Parts: sequence; structure tokens; C-alpha cells
Amino acid sequence: MRKLLAGCLALCIPALLTAQTPADSISRTEAIDSVVVTARRPLMVYKQTGNIAVDIEQLKYAPLFAGEKDIFKFLQLLPGVSAGKDGMSGLLVRGGSNDQTLILYDDVPIYNQAHAYGILSIFSGETVQSAEVSKGYISPAYGSRLSAMTQIRTREGDRRNHRQSLTVGTLSLAGTLDGPIKRDKGSYLISARYFFPEAVLAIADNDIRYGFNDITGKLTYDIHRNHTLSLGVYSGDDHMKNKEDHAENGFGWGNTTASLRLESRWNDNLRSSVVAYYTYLQNRQETEFKDDGFSNWGKTTFKTHEFGARMTFDQRLSRVWSLEYGATFSHQRFEPMHTKSIINGQHKDRGYSSELLVSGALFLNNRFQWGGWRADVGVRGAAYDNSEQTRYAVEPRAQLSYDFGRDNAVWLSGTINSQALVQFNRYYYSMPIDFWTPFRDGRLQHAWQVSLGGRAKLHENLTLSVEGYYKRMRNLPLIYDSDDYLLGNGGFIYGTGRAFGIEAMLQYQTERLSLTASYTYTDSRRRSDGVTYPFEYDVPHDFNAFVSYDVVKRPGRKHTFSLNVAWRSGLPYRLTNESYPDTDGNPIIGITAYPTMRMHNYFRADVSYNMERCKRNGVRNWQFSIINATWHKNPVSIYPYRGSYKATVLIPIMPSVSYTRTFGK
Repeated sequence: MRKLLAGCLALCIPALLTAQTPADSISRTEAIDSVVVTARRPLMVYKQTGNIAVDIEQLKYAPLFAGEKDIFKFLQLLPGVSAGKDGMSGLLVRGGSNDQTLILYDDVPIYNQAHAYGILSIFSGETVQSAEVSKGYISPAYGSRLSAMTQIRTREGDRRNHRQSLTVGTLSLAGTLDGPIKRDKGSYLISARYFFPEAVLAIADNDIRYGFNDITGKLTYDIHRNHTLSLGVYSGDDHMKNKEDHAENGFGWGNTTASLRLESRWNDNLRSSVVAYYTYLQNRQETEFKDDGFSNWGKTTFKTHEFGARMTFDQRLSRVWSLEYGATFSHQRFEPMHTKSIINGQHKDRGYSSELLVSGALFLNNRFQWGGWRADVGVRGAAYDNSEQTRYAVEPRAQLSYDFGRDNAVWLSGTINSQALVQFNRYYYSMPIDFWTPFRDGRLQHAWQVSLGGRAKLHENLTLSVEGYYKRMRNLPLIYDSDDYLLGNGGFIYGTGRAFGIEAMLQYQTERLSLTASYTYTDSRRRSDGVTYPFEYDVPHDFNAFVSYDVVKRPGRKHTFSLNVAWRSGLPYRLTNESYPDTDGNPIIGITAYPTMRMHNYFRADVSYNMERCKRNGVRNWQFSIINATWHKNPVSIYPYRGSYKATVLIPIMPSVSYTRTFGK
């Protein structure tokens, strides 16, 4: 019996290991004398002040949104992090807007992180190795955003064995290949997704068609025993078409990124990383009309280009003192609303002028560690030039923490950030056609924040983390006239903001059970033109709970039940009873500059059941999920209707199924 158990474990464990597992750590013995049973790893781990890492391995047990392993839906469980509207893939952190969170994909900035109009994120769960959110202390190596930084890293391919996986979800197909280029020297990884209902709509010749696709690739090779070169690429696109009798409308957006990274170890005390990257966002709208000899075709595009580079050195000077220092550079080009049209054979070309932003920064961070103490003291100096003006920012940052041992710690931090970019929402609702512009009138956005927190082990398997923060922001633009704003004729005013809150997270781990519950109290206010009002994503009370339990857990087979519950205060909303007629005399409801009401409280419960089984040549996984299992009607918008109000609900009850088959060791 013992040899049978050992043989099954030797067969199945390698297939379940992720790509970051070092090849030389895999045991090659054919007999196991004993098995050590330990508690599950926690879902989330505080690494430093306000910096939380997520256990990607547990992503496969979370309820699936439309059959997708969406890392952003997982990150929204973190205290102090909100999605905004129901089902969206935004990351709104501590009173900040979506553009105030820096999203990095292998150190490459991402300007639109969503598929399917914001419902799904662009990051495939099959390729993500790690995910961290920094919402308190942010290393001086990173900047240019006021509120937070999210770092998503892709995994490397396996350096010893070739592997393949196929995932069939409710709405998409995904395939992943990885393996060695040269055994123990390099690896490859390629993954692709396709929204297959698009093909069904095309076969049925439906008037409305929608689809998305993406592809991720990564090559890694040791050009020397101390130097590793990596090439990463990503390309994704969403597209929709709507046909009518004499017209056809199209709409789409997509990201393209590429990066080249060199990781070097010069000696035991000095390491370096050099990254050069390109990132591109394009949004488009296309219309064609033909009728009785009249033809009209037009295409409007919105584009963002960025070239950049980052050089970082990590040097250990003594047993207690280390330095992190380096430089960054970026060149950004913004092309807002450029339109080409052909009207009865006559070509027209018009649009707003493109804008440039060139920025550079030097950074230095001193890291001290002695006993249970750790201190980080650093500064970031940045320069921003928008072709008309140059502005400078000095951003000191510091944190102090003490680890008492046995998972007990306290920490304190202070951070100053600046931002030279503005995300412009063409409509009130955040849409993929939102675009970016550099700062105006020589004013950068600024923020400072202080955080105080701690972690305590209440029981052998129970840990409580609590953190409080206070943040101030200034030079926040409020755009009220899009044409004047883009033409440089005003159309906006500057305001201020402040946010404070308390975040608590309780975690309980046993061999079979993992429970994470978080609660956030926050108060987020903005002030513009003498008016103080709640931030449009202000959520005074926010509660999330995620629990997973291994119903079946034996060698070669595991069944896991998961439940996610979310409750929070309703969002503020800008609405008025005033209206004005359109060209046909129908009323158009006005939208005020500031919130005038608040939606009903939000509630959602998601459940899933995951069945995992080791096969002779890999792993098979079935997952069944129900999103919004209680069918609670959470509004994303509200409008007056016959003397009352009606709500638009985006996410009804949504069952889904996903099948994943992995081949290889």
C-alpha cells in the first residue's frame, strides 16, 4: 500500500507544480517513507506596508466569471481595493480613480486592462505567475501614479519538460504550450485565447457580432550562468460589429506590448535588471452608410504609444544595509480622436493634435534590516516634459516595520507620489474608448499618504491584519467640456481630494480549509469649485469573504468547494430630473457634475465546485461556478422613468463551466 501511495504521488505532484518551481528541487526518488501534512498557504500575504501578494495557485479554486480565471476579480477581494461598477475589471484603491493605479505587466505599463467592455481582464490565468498590489508604501523604483501599483508577472516555461494545456470555458477557448528551448538553459511559453461565440454568431449570420482574442509569449535563456535574457510579447483585441439595413457600425480596442529584460548577478552582493519595452493602446470606431446613391464612411481612432526603459541595481553593502538604485525613461505619444471619412467620394481628415510626454526619473532606496527591524528610506526625483512645459517632482518615501516573530508585526509608512497623466472619460461611464492626455497648465497631480498597521497571530491557524491610512490629493482635474479640453481652451477645473480608512483582514488556514475575510471602512471626498462631494466610487463599508474547502482530498484526486460573498455600500451617482429634448423630441436626462444620490447597497454571492484528478500523463480539471447565485439585482446605472427610477443590471445569475486538461509532467 505504501509503494502504491508513493507511486501515485510521484506521478501527480510534478504535474501540479507551477513553472516557478526550480527544476532541481523536484525529488527523483521512487519511494516515499512519509508524507508531511501542513496547513494550506494563505490566500493573501502582507509583504510590507500596504503591499499584498496573492497566492496564484488558489486562483483555480475561485468562482469563475464566465468560465475565466480572472486575476483581477481575485485582486478585488483585497481590503481597500474596489472594482467600481459591478463586474468591472478596474482596480480603484483608497479613494483613487482607475488611472491612479499603475498596472505593470512584467514591468510594462498597461493602459487598458479589460476585455468584454471591462467585464474580463486581459491577463490569462494560465500564464500569471504572481500578482501584488502596493497601496501603502511603493518602492521609489516606481512612480507616476497617485494611489497604487499592481505588478503582474508571467511565468516562465518549464526548463525540463514540454507541457500542453487546453481550457474550454463557457465563452472562450484557451491553449498553452511551454517547455525547454535547451534543457536547463532556457524555456518558451505561448498561450492564446479566443472568444468562440463569435464564430457561432458568424455562422448564424447574426447582425450583431462580438469577439476577442489574445496571445501571450515568453522566451527565456541563460546567455551566461549569471545573465538571463527574456523576451515577452502580448497582443489582444476586442471587436464588435452591428449591421442594419443600410448601415454597419464597428467598434474595437486592443493592447500590444513587447519587452526585453536582462537579469544579471555580478557577484554575491550585486544584482541588476535592465528592461526595455514598448506598449500600445488603440481604440477605434467605424461607421459605414449606403442608401440611394449616398455613401458615408468614417473611422475614428484613439491611440497611445509608449517606449521606455528601466535600469535597477540591488547592492548589499553590509549585513544590515542594502541599496536599490537606478533610472527610468519613457516617451509617450497620445493621439486623441483622429477621424478619417469618405462622404460621396470626398476624403476628409480631421482630429485633435497629438501630444507628447517625455519623462525620466532617478531613484534610490536604502534598506536596513537588523533583528526584527526593517527600514526603507528612499527618494525618487522625476522630470516631466509635455513639449510646452517641464515640471519636476521630488518624492521621498519611508517605511519602518518590526517583526515580533510567529507572524506578529507592526509597520508605519509615509509616501509622496506625483502623476503627469490624465485618463479622459469621453462618456460618464468608463468605456474602452477612454483615452489619455498629459498634464495641463504646468500642474502635476500630487498626493501624500501615511499608513499604520500590524498583524497578529490570534491562534495557531488564525491571523488578523489591520491597517489605517490617511491620504491627501491636489490638482485633480474635473473635465466638463471635452472639446475645449482637447483643444487646449480650458474645459476643466482643478480640485482636491482626501481619503481615510481602516482595512482589516482575517485569515484562517487548516489542512483542508482556507478562509479569508476582509472589511474596509473608508471616506473619500473630492472638492472642486468650492463644492465638496463624495468621490464617485466612495464605498464607506466594504466586506468580502472567500472560503474554500477540500471536500475530497486524497492522492491523485481533489474536490474543492468555494464560496465568495461580497457586500458593500451603494455607489454615489450623478443624476437629475432635468432633461432636454433630442432631435426627435425624446427627453435626454441630464447628468450633474457632482453625485446627487447613492445606489442601493451591493450584494453578491458566488459559488464553485472544482474537481481535479491526476492522469497518467497530466492533470484533468472540471470547474462549475455560479456567479451571483442569489440573483441579486445590483445596478450599474440609474435613470428616471415615469416619475420613479429604474436601474440597469449588468450581471444577472451567471452559471459557467470550465474544463482544463494539462499534458506533460
